Amino acid sequence: MKKLLLLLLLSASVIYSQNSTGTIKGRVVAADNSPLEGVNVFIPGTNYGSASDLRGFFQIKNIPFGVYDVEFSLIGYKKEIKEKIDLRQSAINITVILYEAAIETKQVIVSAGKYEQNKDDLSVSTTVLKPEIISQKNIHSFDDLLRYVPGVQMTMDQVSIRGSSGYSKGAGTRVLTAIDGVPFYSGDMGDIVWEMIPLQDIERVEIIKGPASSLYGSTAIGGVINIITKTASKNLFTNFKSYIGTYDKPSYDIWNWDDRFRTFYGLSLTHSNHYKNLGYTFSVRKFDDMSYRQNDYYKRYTAYTKLNYLFSDSSNLSLLANYLYSIRGNYLYWKDSRNALLPKEGEEKNKVKSNRLFLSLIYDKKFSDSFTAQLKSSYYRTKFDGIAIEFTTSTANLFRNELIGTFNFSDKLRLISGLEFSYTKVKSNIFKSPDYIGTGLYAQMEYNLTENLILNAGARYDYLKLDTLKGANAITPRAGLNYKLTNDLILRSSIGTGFRVPTPSEVFTSAGVGGGIDVIENPNLTYETSLSFETGLLYNYSKSLRLDAAFYQTEYNDFIEPNLTYTGDIQFINLPKARIQGLEAIIDWDFVPQMFKLNISYNYMWSRDIEREKEMKYRPRNVLYTNISYNHYPFEAGIDFRYWSKVEEIDDALVEPPLNYVKDGNRRVPVYVTDINAGFNFFIGSLPAKTFVSLKNIFNYNYVEFLGNIAPPRNITLSFELFY
Repeated sequence: MKKLLLLLLLSASVIYSQNSTGTIKGRVVAADNSPLEGVNVFIPGTNYGSASDLRGFFQIKNIPFGVYDVEFSLIGYKKEIKEKIDLRQSAINITVILYEAAIETKQVIVSAGKYEQNKDDLSVSTTVLKPEIISQKNIHSFDDLLRYVPGVQMTMDQVSIRGSSGYSKGAGTRVLTAIDGVPFYSGDMGDIVWEMIPLQDIERVEIIKGPASSLYGSTAIGGVINIITKTASKNLFTNFKSYIGTYDKPSYDIWNWDDRFRTFYGLSLTHSNHYKNLGYTFSVRKFDDMSYRQNDYYKRYTAYTKLNYLFSDSSNLSLLANYLYSIRGNYLYWKDSRNALLPKEGEEKNKVKSNRLFLSLIYDKKFSDSFTAQLKSSYYRTKFDGIAIEFTTSTANLFRNELIGTFNFSDKLRLISGLEFSYTKVKSNIFKSPDYIGTGLYAQMEYNLTENLILNAGARYDYLKLDTLKGANAITPRAGLNYKLTNDLILRSSIGTGFRVPTPSEVFTSAGVGGGIDVIENPNLTYETSLSFETGLLYNYSKSLRLDAAFYQTEYNDFIEPNLTYTGDIQFINLPKARIQGLEAIIDWDFVPQMFKLNISYNYMWSRDIEREKEMKYRPRNVLYTNISYNHYPFEAGIDFRYWSKVEEIDDALVEPPLNYVKDGNRRVPVYVTDINAGFNFFIGSLPAKTFVSLKNIFNYNYVEFLGNIAPPRNITLSFELFY
């Protein structure tokens, strides 16, 4: 009997021993929800530990039941400890987010000089945007993102930096938009199709404020917006995103033209990984909008691919392909202020179909520590058909090549030079069918005169020939200084010239817009030039409080803008002289570090048409942006307030007798817009997910960015993202 009892006790002990151990498993991801490989996972004071795999998963087996702390560590990331994990069952599943360590490194910019520079070493004003705000603000199109950037103004779909542009109905741009440094504008109109920019693959956005023609040529007379795309994920990474939203009912019953709620939605799927030396990213996206205005709908589909092949540590090749198909209603002006959401009579069924394909190929080669070279080739095909009373069509093929060399002669002296060639062929029934040839040669050097004083200087020569127009030659030099008065106070100053050649649409457009108004060509249109000056300072009061301020001035000669002629037609002309002066100040304050941030920016701008002695059109004198954000995992929230003063000058001839083409078009007000957003990060099993809700124009304030066009009323968006 005693032997039997002893045997039972021993058996129970063995059984209990076998069932008194468990497993701690889970997943480790970064702040952007991408998986982290090689994270050390261990229980302090024991020999129990593991490491995360390619997908970020880990597993620690055979741990005796108990209460444990589990530590997670990876070089470059903050250590994380999950405390008092109560292991009383066979398995515990946890998910951990590691954040990058707060290493004091300066922000790197590549757009200002076409090579990597510290932001604090620049002689021009810059802004850098991180991709997180795209999710936080529920941004669906890139131009909406620019509406929150200090010093940047959007008038409908046309971007202006510090007043460089007014509104020219989509023809031409004075701000060069580029993807990975490759210019991204159409060959016929010179416009930017913001919906093509791959929001899902943005690493950061660099904005250079002020003329950059000395490096980038004609289209950069007002500045540069460079979208830097991500490198392919080292591990399997998939992101699914969806959003749905609705516009509120109009403020006035008389405006209510549809009893339904007008909605919008979008879906996107992005996949990224590596196979040996090949990194790849694929993405597809669909987004529809019923719009709050009649015949202002759109349906858009995009496909995006980026491939990168690493031949060796010193050479690699990148291919980017971007395609857009869209069909949209063509809403130009309201019927009148009492029918502010209805188009003009006869334009209720106008629409535009568009197909666009953008390809770029970038080859990087490092020959030595002192010399690297880069070849950038691109092809951009655009085709649109305008379906209205008059059928309009245009197909443009733009080919571009650029060879860039960077020479590092010493730690103090660097030189970058390049050669550029472009050719455009347009076939259209409204722009004729012109050819466009452009060549450019440039060089810029950076020299550290002393430990605290940096000089950069350069120049560019361009020759451009637009069909039958006389060829244009231009030399655009610039120079800048950056002086570190103290470790916390940096002074900068720059002076430079710019130039811009008109696009085929500005010179050759010949089409009717309705109401007896025609756009007529101007073969005598010539290129414009500018002389720009800026001086500014950067003051780091503390690690959490930063001030950036600048005074700027630009003088334009032969400034190109649309004008209504005495015959009642629209024609692009040259204004003999124009001047823009301004003051910009930006304050960034982390008043509760790593939790609450405040950003305040103010821009005062005085623009003058010198000959006519009046303000330049569509340029507000005062602009104020503020943002307060909260970020403490798993919650995020923010409030944005935007103000700009009443625009002083518009196209008066369009709204006044005898033409009176845009009825009540002179009705405009100062703008006060408030947006709020909130988000929550969570996990579905081991998969990271996030959801955001944003309410824009919460007070349903009625305003216009351009005459006869009511801006979006209050609208709400709910988004969801899942990461695998």
